[in-house]
Formats: sequence, structure tokens, C-alpha cells
Amino acid sequence: LVIMGKSGAGKTSMRLLIFSNYTANDTRRLGATIDVEHSTVQFMGDLNLNIWDCGGQHKYLDNYLNEQKENIFGNVEVLIYVFDLETTNKDSEYMLYDECLHSLATYSRDAKVYCLVHKMDKIPDPEKKAQTVELYRQALAKRSDLFKPEVFGTSIWDQSLYHAWSQIVYKLVPNMATIESHLNNFRRLADASEVALFEGATFLVVCSSSADPSAALKKYMGVSQSIKTYRYTCSQMQLPFKNIEMRNKNYSLFIEPFTKSTYILVITTDSDIEPAVTKANIMAARNHFVKLAD
Repeated sequence: LVIMGKSGAGKTSMRLLIFSNYTANDTRRLGATIDVEHSTVQFMGDLNLNIWDCGGQHKYLDNYLNEQKENIFGNVEVLIYVFDLETTNKDSEYMLYDECLHSLATYSRDAKVYCLVHKMDKIPDPEKKAQTVELYRQALAKRSDLFKPEVFGTSIWDQSLYHAWSQIVYKLVPNMATIESHLNNFRRLADASEVALFEGATFLVVCSSSADPSAALKKYMGVSQSIKTYRYTCSQMQLPFKNIEMRNKNYSLFIEPFTKSTYILVITTDSDIEPAVTKANIMAARNHFVKLAD
């Protein structure tokens, strides 16, 4: 997985926010990335993500696209290109993107491409945000016949970054269709209104099941962001994060450890279902899902 973009676009900030215990405020102290930072992240048990975070200074970019072209773009599964919304030279950004796609086409024709229009918090109006992302989507769709990039607007200050990365890793998990099918069955058998599976380390949404998937997905991104913040607070106080249970007159919510690399969120709205029954259902399903998720 290669992360590319110009210097200052926010590549390292987003990587550390998602895959390490960094908060958005912590990223303020980061300096420029020197050359390529390699890291390996274990995701969903046996899936190892080899992440290459490429520094965006001109001298490094020139090196990537010339002397190190095969080394950087060979055997790539995913290219994530980060566009800086604050750039003063959009044409230069597009030229670099074109060069990256040309190299990718030479050495990794089957790679998936994702484009993140970053620092969207600089646009406060939601309608203008959507328009900006759509303009990028239209412009990028015309720049390559081989690759069909998926475009997301992102910011480290809200849940949009979790949404984008959840969509990216969703397509990297090989048996996702099977996991989703069994999660749907579990929701029905447990009489739950909503169920979501989160990766344990990053708390990215892996998959979910609900009556209204589009509305629920946005909510789960908020859960991802909140839990990451809460776990960070726990770690600062040297307290372990175990689980969350919330109940009111409208619903009961449970976030529990599930398999060795996942957490599960279960929401029930039927007041006749006792919390102990829901927790017993989670425990009963755990061994079954170990074989699927891990």
C-alpha cells in the first residue's frame, strides 16, 4: 500500500491517526517525512498491510519517478494519492498524479487507486464540500482509462477520514462477503436492530448490518472516531479499554471484544430483550466468527 502526494498534504498525519495512537492535535508536531517511511500493520488477524508513506518534497518525488520507479510502484496493491485542498498549484498536483499513474500502469496494472482530497475542514459549508469533491472526482475520472479511482473528501478533524479508510480496507479483506453474510444472520437471530464489526487496533468499520445501511454507516464512523479518542484517554491514564454498555428507554448498545482482532457493536431497540440475553448471544457467536474474521 503506497501513500503518495506532495509535501504537507497530510499523508503521515492521517496514517498515524488511523494506525497509531495519535490524536489530531498530536499531528501538529510532526515534521516532513524523509524519503519513504515503511511500516507493517497487522489487520484482521492474518492480513499484513505493508505501508509505504512517501515523502513529498520535490527531490524525493523526482527520485521515486525516475531512479526508484520500479522499487516504489512494483507489486502495489493499493495507491492512495492525497490531494492538498490548500495547494496553490493544482495543475502541478495533477501532473504528479498523472506520473504516478503512468508508473503504476507499468509495474502494477491491477492496483486499486484511491484519491483523498484532504483538509476538507477548511470548507465549513457541507454543500460546498460535496461540490468540491465532485469536481475532483470528475477531473480525475478523465485522467486515466486503466484505473478508476475512488475519491473521498477527508479531514483529520472529523469522521470523514475513518469513512475513507474503512472503505479502502473493506476491499482488502479477502473473505468479506462471507463475513457480511454471517453478520446479517447474526443480526436476525439476535433480534438486533444494528450490528457492526470493527477492526480491533484501528477501530475502522469492517462491515455492518442494519435496516438502513447508508444512515448507519455514517453513525459507525462517528463511533470509530469516538472510541479511538476514548481509548487514547484510557491509555493516558494507564487504564485498559474493555467494553462499553449503554441503555436508555429507546435502545441498548453494546461494544464488546469479539474475535482476537475485532470488536462488535450490537444495538437492540426491543425493550423486551434483556441485556444479558444480548451479551449471551454475542458470546455464543464469538467462536463461529473466529473462523471467519481471523
